Amino acid sequence: MISKRSLLAFVVTAVLFGGTFVAAKAGLEHFPPLLFVALRFDVAALALFAFVAVTRTREELIPRTRGDISGIAATGLFAIGLTNALLFVGQQYVTSGVASIIASLNPILTPV
Repeated sequence: MISKRSLLAFVVTAVLFGGTFVAAKAGLEHFPPLLFVALRFDVAALALFAFVAVTRTREELIPRTRGDISGIAATGLFAIGLTNALLFVGQQYVTSGVASIIASLNPILTPV
């Protein structure tokens, strides 16, 4: 049996992830796509920085090798930054429903 806490976490996650596309479509009426992505990341970075400052020590956060640094940079650029930038550019031309379906197909289409 699923606990109430697990069910609540699932519902909140679904609403937040699903709401992203609706919020993006609404925001694109007021901002150009790349500026909107940058603003979104700025707000998220501030929130994440505050969380990390409270919950982690400096030693836990320092990359240990050059490989760690290049891996973090590549993941940030390609998997996060470029993906979201292209999603917001594309969402100018389609509905939020179509954008969410295309984004959700990513794990299926990647190996194809």
